[in-house]
Amino acid sequence: MSAIRHGLCAAALLLAPLALSACAGTPSGPPAAANWGEPRFAAWQDTDPAYRFFPGDTIDVTVHSAPELSRSALIGPDGRVSLPLLGNVMVAAKTDYEIANTLADAYARDILVSPIIEVRRAALGPQNIIVGGEVNAPGLVELTGPVGALEAVMMAGGFQNTAARGDVVVLRRQPGGGLMMRTVNLHDALRGRSGADAIQIRRHDIIFVPRSTVAEVGVFFEQYVSGILPLDQAFSYAIADAITND
Repeated sequence: MSAIRHGLCAAALLLAPLALSACAGTPSGPPAAANWGEPRFAAWQDTDPAYRFFPGDTIDVTVHSAPELSRSALIGPDGRVSLPLLGNVMVAAKTDYEIANTLADAYARDILVSPIIEVRRAALGPQNIIVGGEVNAPGLVELTGPVGALEAVMMAGGFQNTAARGDVVVLRRQPGGGLMMRTVNLHDALRGRSGADAIQIRRHDIIFVPRSTVAEVGVFFEQYVSGILPLDQAFSYAIADAITND
């Protein structure tokens, strides 16, 4: 144990009786953390799957066996397209091949005999992602081209001083609905280390920047200590520095 950490532990032991004494008249302490359990994530896959269509995209539907039924169709907010003789058909989260099969099956029900259908991508809707946590402008970010995690954070206003740049979380939904997660060391990326930001962000990804240890210690002192014990701000910073640099 280093001298700094040893001194920190000693200080904590000395401060504990004072804190307990100050809280003796308080009916209850801070609420206990809820035990939500650990989320389960699927194994991360970097492979680029076939494009899946979502609301805002436009598809070209070609019915080779009945050309008069061919047309372009916008996928609505409910994930459906409106097509002649079929009405509204759910196509969201499907590939062009899967949509073609869905439409062929629908037309084959008492409308066409052995329909041959081709689906192509005509136009893409907004390519939005979500960036949250310790960034200056959290919320929806629209992608204008291929970007990495660091560029996505910069598009959300950049890091706050409280950000843990080395443990940025990227969440991505699998085609089957499972959620994948991985962490990216953007602290190394900021220093220009090769391969530190190798992940390419995709539509609907979620990027979360957590708090740094220093920020968490600062919140603890602000909520539970500074109102009880007469500690100056420099002491709080010294403890935070000891924790992160030891």
